[in-house]
Amino acid sequence: MVGGGLFSFLSLAALIGIAYAKTPVPDQGNEEATKTAAIFYYRDGKTEIGRLGTNRVPVTFDQIPEHVRYAAIAAENRTFYTDSGFSIKGITRAVWNNLTGGETQGGSTITQQLAKNYYLTPEQTMSRKFKEMFISLKLEDKLGSKDKILELYLNTIYFGRNSYGIQAAAKSYFGKDVSKLTPDEGALLAAIIQQPGRFDPRSDDPEAVKETQARYLYVLDGMRKMGKLSDADYAKYSQRLPETKEIGGTATFGGQNGYMIKRALRELQRDQGITEDEVIRNGLRVITTFDRKKMIAAKQAVEKSVPGVDPEKLLKQHVRLGLTSVNTTNGEVEAIYGGPDYLKQSFDNVWAGSAQAGSAMKPYVLATALKNGWSLRTTVENRSGVSFNGSGQVVAAGTPGALAPIRNSHSGPAAIDLVKAIQESSNTGFVQLALKVGVPNVAETAESVGISSDLVEPYKNQAGLALGINDIRPIEQAAGYAVFANGGTYYQPHVVREVRTKDNAGKYKELSWKKRTGVFSETVTRDVTYAMQQVVKPGGTATAAALSDRPVAGKTGTTEKNVATWFIGFTANPKLSTAVTMFNDKKKTLYIPGLGEISGGAVPARIWHAYTAAVAQGTTPEQFAPPAFGGSQQSFGKTTPTPTASATPEDRETEEPDCSDPRNQNNAKCAQQTTPTTPTPCPGNGNGNGNNCTPTSTPTQGTDQICKYFPNRPECQDGGDDDDDDSNDPTDPKPQQQSTPLTYTRSRP
Repeated sequence: MVGGGLFSFLSLAALIGIAYAKTPVPDQGNEEATKTAAIFYYRDGKTEIGRLGTNRVPVTFDQIPEHVRYAAIAAENRTFYTDSGFSIKGITRAVWNNLTGGETQGGSTITQQLAKNYYLTPEQTMSRKFKEMFISLKLEDKLGSKDKILELYLNTIYFGRNSYGIQAAAKSYFGKDVSKLTPDEGALLAAIIQQPGRFDPRSDDPEAVKETQARYLYVLDGMRKMGKLSDADYAKYSQRLPETKEIGGTATFGGQNGYMIKRALRELQRDQGITEDEVIRNGLRVITTFDRKKMIAAKQAVEKSVPGVDPEKLLKQHVRLGLTSVNTTNGEVEAIYGGPDYLKQSFDNVWAGSAQAGSAMKPYVLATALKNGWSLRTTVENRSGVSFNGSGQVVAAGTPGALAPIRNSHSGPAAIDLVKAIQESSNTGFVQLALKVGVPNVAETAESVGISSDLVEPYKNQAGLALGINDIRPIEQAAGYAVFANGGTYYQPHVVREVRTKDNAGKYKELSWKKRTGVFSETVTRDVTYAMQQVVKPGGTATAAALSDRPVAGKTGTTEKNVATWFIGFTANPKLSTAVTMFNDKKKTLYIPGLGEISGGAVPARIWHAYTAAVAQGTTPEQFAPPAFGGSQQSFGKTTPTPTASATPEDRETEEPDCSDPRNQNNAKCAQQTTPTTPTPCPGNGNGNGNNCTPTSTPTQGTDQICKYFPNRPECQDGGDDDDDDSNDPTDPKPQQQSTPLTYTRSRP
């Protein structure tokens, strides 16, 4: 019997020896043990925006302080540096329980835990137990040192709070890098290893907090007994648990984070062929273009710079605000305001949102004319209430094929040059200019600077495109105006600078973004920029955007009934083109108590000013290049005095509120206005000269005499007047037949 028993034992030993020899240590850990989170960074590549996927960030052995390493050893395996890598007692207990039907238990050493969690699957079988033992015995030879085993272990284990590995735990519990952990913080994290998810000083279970405290003291005591913590430090740290962050903390997608991360994921998939699954599965490091300081400045500008403008409250009234700031030299988006909070409004006002462009489309009309060889000195119509045919000639209202009368919101000379036209945002001037140069060519210009074709193609034969009856997106406006700022190059606006591997060792893939050079000549961009500077100067529609120490070029946009308002502008330094929009997605008038009806020159311009003034601090003011005044001068407008402005403008480009509206009675500007004077009767027969008096009777003179004094009367606008007749101008394009009245048809897609 003894011989048989000995033979059986030897046979078993031989089988175990064979199994040991045939059990390799895998070259890599299992998929779950090596998963890491995809991390999104600001443009500095260091400051995190958020993480997606498994929250694990591997660190090297030397990045982990000694007191943190020994805290883990004190908690889990105090003989780690002297044992063989597995516990006979633990394995025997596990085998016995398995044979007798008891609960399967794991080994107790750090090496065994690593073998189980890093190399093997979670199955609870005898064969896996023996593999765990054999791998544990071979690990030190395989990895070369106990230090490497400890490094892998601390990068693998779960610490609760969705934190895998010591670095993620340091961030989740203390908001700091592992290298900054103090001895007591390291001891608490080590204490949590035994029961992650239960042990937590912030637990709402009092018993769990008591157990956490007891385990923490156990670790501190172990560190003291191992000579890794002084008696004095033990006495100090044992008095209390270290302070930890609240459970949960800031949500990954909270605030502006969601807009940034979601946009980055979309661009990577659409433009670079890197799917969201690929980003998360591979734990990629995505370095975005967003500048943290500029992001803060954008939030402050939108939410704090204009009293009464509260994006969260306005959202309940269907009013949306968006801001985006694009680097004019490369298309990188450095700041956005997509909405008050992604978790409250996932709709992105910068990329998904669009609203009628209003007069913010006029710079594209101007650029088209200059590109066509005309100069800034070209004159256009400025009389309110005139109608045009398809060639841009003034014709009598009601003429077949003619546009409905075009209204201006201001009075002024009958003919003005293009600089004055953009400064005052003359509707008649830009409708005429668009017709002269060809509305399809204006649409082509807009598309060449990045405006989506679906937003302009439906209007490419409608003169209303010059006044922005089309919708437009803030990101496209910022990128479009950037072409004027940089001398004629279009850069695709984008939010990703670089994608790196999970170990941050190198680039995951080279990124490529669209670029078009020579969209405009330098002469054109200098002249457009010069004209747009006048918009911000006295007499322009956006004086609220002006900066005290450097020039600004930009354009306002305000649509019919003030349902959408804009200001887009840029500076020479900082090299940023920034678009600000405010619109009502139910097509209702933008109205704020105390501010009245909102125009582009009011709230958007003030927000733009607040943001740009903040980000310009510490930068050297620079001047724009002087105008080139290229091209040839054309004369498309009258030179006689203009009648008064229409009371019902189609495009309201004025900073002044309508003080006749009782809703504006509290507006400060209305309070400063004087009571309108009674119209002055004209002398003599009551008809006067139409300039400084109001006619009181119908003229009885002949048509020539009437038209001399009242050129705006219908009978005087038959297209035959010499001042209006430019049908023989060799620069005229073929007439663009206009069958659709000039109206505003929508403010949302």
